[in-house]
Amino acid sequence: MIMKKPLLVDIDSLKKIKKDIFMNRSLSWKFKTIYIFIILLFMICNITVIRFFYHHETKKAISALASQTLETISQNADNTIRIISKTSTYMLGSSDIQNYLNKTAKGQNSTLLSRNLRNALYLSLESMPAAESIMILDENGNSECAARYTMPHAILSSPREADWYDEVHRLQGAPVFLINGGGYFAPNGDNNYLSLIRLVNSTEDVRPLGYMIINIPLNELFAISNTKDTSYSDICVYSGSFPVLQFSNSILAQFFSENTISGLFNLKEEEVVVGGDKYLLLGLQNSSLDMHYFSATRFASHSSEFKPFLLIFLFTVFIGTSLFLLIALCTSHFVTIPLYRLSVAMKKTEQGDFHPAYVTSHKDEIGQLQDAYNEMVDKIELLLSAKISEQKKLRKAELKILQEQIKPHFLYNSLSGIAYLITDKQNTAACDMVISLSEYYRESLSKGSEVISLSTEVNIVKNYLKLQKMRFPGQFEDIYEVEEDILTLTIPRLVLQPLVENSLYHGILPTGDFGTIHIRAYHKNHFLMLHIQDDGIGIDHEQLSGIMNDTLESNRKSFGLRGTVERLQIYYADKNIYEIISAPGEGCEIIFSLPLDRSEN
Repeated sequence: MIMKKPLLVDIDSLKKIKKDIFMNRSLSWKFKTIYIFIILLFMICNITVIRFFYHHETKKAISALASQTLETISQNADNTIRIISKTSTYMLGSSDIQNYLNKTAKGQNSTLLSRNLRNALYLSLESMPAAESIMILDENGNSECAARYTMPHAILSSPREADWYDEVHRLQGAPVFLINGGGYFAPNGDNNYLSLIRLVNSTEDVRPLGYMIINIPLNELFAISNTKDTSYSDICVYSGSFPVLQFSNSILAQFFSENTISGLFNLKEEEVVVGGDKYLLLGLQNSSLDMHYFSATRFASHSSEFKPFLLIFLFTVFIGTSLFLLIALCTSHFVTIPLYRLSVAMKKTEQGDFHPAYVTSHKDEIGQLQDAYNEMVDKIELLLSAKISEQKKLRKAELKILQEQIKPHFLYNSLSGIAYLITDKQNTAACDMVISLSEYYRESLSKGSEVISLSTEVNIVKNYLKLQKMRFPGQFEDIYEVEEDILTLTIPRLVLQPLVENSLYHGILPTGDFGTIHIRAYHKNHFLMLHIQDDGIGIDHEQLSGIMNDTLESNRKSFGLRGTVERLQIYYADKNIYEIISAPGEGCEIIFSLPLDRSEN
């Protein structure tokens, strides 16, 4: 037991030393260590870029092969149809066809002519390996046909009932290509035909005699698509909105049937996911036949040969992600979190909170910055405390001076009124005025208090206006709208009286007419709102602009207004507490917005 205690102490000391070696290192050393991991991450990013370009090149190769396949199918179909079309041109002038159609047109029937025509059709059929059957029709629907395996089954009684009748006559012998004779023949199970239809004209007088229809099986026309490995690329062909050849993959076929065909016809190259597999779709239009060819190549068919590369890629991504998380954790622990906590502490100083910040216990650069900040905060707090104390004393002195200035100002005006009454030998009125004046000063002195209740302030105004009504009888009236629940709120003494005096002397009396002084008080959004409104001469724009721009000194006659505004600005520590609305001839309204929290205190 005695031997283990020193060992434990040594191990703890070694752990502490090891921790201090790293934790107390400079930020530059920490970031150098992190940069090593960033280089590794950069290597992984390079691998990702290589993977992107590999995918791009693979897609490019698949696109080239699939495009070549579609071009081959289109060209083979064009060549086959071109050969059959050229052969049919030679057949139009055949004597067997001309003789047969001329006889039927005249209502004559000859077994010999029919037999000769069938023989000629079979010989022509042998020269067109891709064709399945050849049929010659007259205007009444009488026909002779040669077929390799199965005779086509007509479902219309005569060519006049076919939709292509007018178009074939308009082309005057040029071929028309339609599926299953444009509805003239019934489909043969899943095997459909591409029918070449031509008008047969007389070689003597170029009058229409009948029609030639050559049927080409679609599975023969697009036979190359069936020779490809469908695990690599699948082919489908559309004529208009009709599927001529469907995808061998039923899921792809269903995908095309569920999507708007017109939208797919604008397809050039697109990657889609069908049935959980990713395909590269390519589209090609054959303008001569109005055919649309589509190929679908599954990306997974190429993945097997590159599977080892993908496994290596996934492994490197995993390693890179782990390293990135490690870098993020290191940066967060050593740099981001301490700096964030220090910035939060700094922002609190903007709100007047000068508490020291403790974000780290280490002695690196962040720790030194923390110590410097705390020392600065202590000094700022001491300086601010001294400055605030000095400002409070200064503002209190300013407020006292302004109050003392207002008191004699009102007294001078009141004594002037009493002197006027005595001079005018209105002794009774002068006596009443002296009594009202004494009551006014008894109310306004408020035992020396700097703030009084709103109800007391209103009573002061009422006594003051009572004095003025004795001096100016029948010149004005006063109206009060004061909410009952705010009468107990406190405001600086003698706020309303100087403003009412301004309304009377500078607003109503100069008009020479009867006027009204309207006083309102209410609370709104944590503010005590005071309105003093008169219907006097108002204030011109230049004077109002000077008042609103805090240049009240420019108007020496408005001492009551200037003194009251400055007192309230000092008391509430806010310059934006008043608003003046006025225009010449429209009276004047002064609005004060006083914070309720200060009024309640």
